[in-house]
Amino acid sequence: MMLAADFITKWRAADLTERAAAQSHFRDICDLLDEEAPTDADPKGEWYAFEKGATKTTGGDGWADVWKRGHFAWEYKSKGKDLRAAYAQLQRYAPALENPPLLIVCDLSRFEIHTNWTNTVSQTYEIALEELADPKKLRWLKWAFIDPERLRPGLTRQKLTEEAAAEFARLAQRLRDRGNPSQNVAHFINRLVFCMFAEDVELLPGKMFGRMLDNAAASPDDFGALASSLFAAMREGGRIGFERVDWFNGGLFDNDEALPLKRDDITLVRSAAARDWAEIDPSIFGTLFERGLDPDKRSQLGAHYTDRDKIMLIVEPVIIRPWLAEWAKIKGEIETALQRTQQAGTRGTRTRLRNEASALYRGFLDRLRAFRVVDPACGSGNFLYLALLALKDIEHRVAIEAETLGLPREFPRIGPEPVKGIEINSYAAELARVTVWIGEIQWMRRNGFDVGRNPILKPLDTIECRDAILNDDGSEAQWPKADVVIGNPPFLGDKAMRDRLGSQYTSAIRGTYAGRVPGGADLICYWFEKARTIVEASKASRVGLVATNVIRRGANRVALDRIAATADFYNAWPDEEWTIEGAAVRVSLVCFTRRGEITEKFLSGTLVACINSDLTSLSVDLTRVKELHDNTNVALQGPTKGGAFDINGETARQWLLAPLNPNGRPNSDVLKPWFNGEAVTERWFDKWIIDFAEMSEAEA
Repeated sequence: MMLAADFITKWRAADLTERAAAQSHFRDICDLLDEEAPTDADPKGEWYAFEKGATKTTGGDGWADVWKRGHFAWEYKSKGKDLRAAYAQLQRYAPALENPPLLIVCDLSRFEIHTNWTNTVSQTYEIALEELADPKKLRWLKWAFIDPERLRPGLTRQKLTEEAAAEFARLAQRLRDRGNPSQNVAHFINRLVFCMFAEDVELLPGKMFGRMLDNAAASPDDFGALASSLFAAMREGGRIGFERVDWFNGGLFDNDEALPLKRDDITLVRSAAARDWAEIDPSIFGTLFERGLDPDKRSQLGAHYTDRDKIMLIVEPVIIRPWLAEWAKIKGEIETALQRTQQAGTRGTRTRLRNEASALYRGFLDRLRAFRVVDPACGSGNFLYLALLALKDIEHRVAIEAETLGLPREFPRIGPEPVKGIEINSYAAELARVTVWIGEIQWMRRNGFDVGRNPILKPLDTIECRDAILNDDGSEAQWPKADVVIGNPPFLGDKAMRDRLGSQYTSAIRGTYAGRVPGGADLICYWFEKARTIVEASKASRVGLVATNVIRRGANRVALDRIAATADFYNAWPDEEWTIEGAAVRVSLVCFTRRGEITEKFLSGTLVACINSDLTSLSVDLTRVKELHDNTNVALQGPTKGGAFDINGETARQWLLAPLNPNGRPNSDVLKPWFNGEAVTERWFDKWIIDFAEMSEAEA
């Protein structure tokens, strides 16, 4: 076993190239840590190997210098070289290396251990050669070999985002309390957020935004002028003093207006700016900011935080699964064509077969890059963000796998343009654009690619601010042309529509969709009906929408019955918990497609033979049952809730065990279990209700 002092002495004097030193240096690391070298531990190189990975795009055949499954990928550079290039290479090839939790780069005198866990704030452990004498830092390397979990960051991206959002919620409330219009506050807050993000991903040079805040802290009255000058430079590209600022714009910096801040406000912003905004999670920050910026309107925005695993229950079957199935087929054809080149007798035949393989690859990429997704109730862009990342991940994976087959690899070309949205609230629409922009930039950085310029924020006119169901003249609104439809349209029961939307609008929407959507249906049914017509007309191939789980019954189910008449349900989750306005509700996730396009059908993740319009897989379709005339005047409608007196089971049981009230009567006189049709036919969700139905107001 080598001693740290001997290792330091040996490699301090070394001046070898990367290729000459890499394996020798790594073997000495193994000796220093008392670990087996790759060829000793795994002679076949199946889980631990030198030169494992994909072909480099920089010329010649190359590999990640060392790879250990479930632990790390390790890349060397010559002494003094830029380790960022080595890190970028590992990021680009991480999917081909099974996404190891650690990406390690080394130039013989420096080590950098970058964490690579999904949904955690990335952390970098830096070790200089001489610091290997420090047992703590040597232990970092040892953990990389035997227990990477001990290097996992404790802060998740969601937690970081929630903390940051809480700070800006306070700032937004202060600005609104001073009489600033909420839309102006929202636009201004979005700019501050993006500036912090741009600074931490080094799109704003030299901590420029932080330095601006430092100057404003010394003289708060100057904040407006200082911020305006920065926004003006970001609008078209320009200079702040002698420093160059790139062209951002994209609509976020459409003017140089900045709201004035007081000293306490600037202190709050400086505190927020100290966080690592490079790791912010755009799929949730929009909703969290909504709640602070406009709490009275948050339920109207349709942008409610739901964790990405739930959203992926829609994105995976609608986008990812079909594309990966197509790629598996095309990849097999490419492999066959390239194998035939090995047996080809003439150069012309080999060229033709290779061109055939290239054409298959090119055709697939062209189709993928032309693919479009629309969310017709996009809120702050959560679905669009995850759809964009899914498409970029597929393009990246395909490029790597094509490269391993011997085809030339390409720079990723999918940007924000594949995702389209409609959102009636202008603030939510802007949040959606910011969410997509940040998601695009983060993906490029995490995968080792530079961000496009001129401008950095490409115009996102594909996210429109308008009504998705009705035009101003009362006619049916049209949706942008797209291949698939996804999203989480607003839930609003028919009884609440006139109060929330107004009598005129409610009458107009019901009149326009008369004969297609029953008058007693939830608002969400209009999105399902529009999506159905698009699929029936072959203007889109697949749809995945979230609905309140009562879409399976009553007037709401008419929307699903109409879909079942012309299309196939192929993926559904009938009764899932969903988070909306901070509360858990029960929803149905419904995916449907053109008749006969997809043969495999999954209900709650299980392969089934069919999915009926009530989202069951029973061989007897209960949606076709008829009324029993013998029940006429016998079976009646049960109790109808008249107020928000719902009590959960845990609270109800506490109240039932409580002492008698001052009037000598128990809580059980008015606290009763609440059963509806769903509780009878499926299961009771432990719901209770305070029932004053048989009492006068004075008795209650």
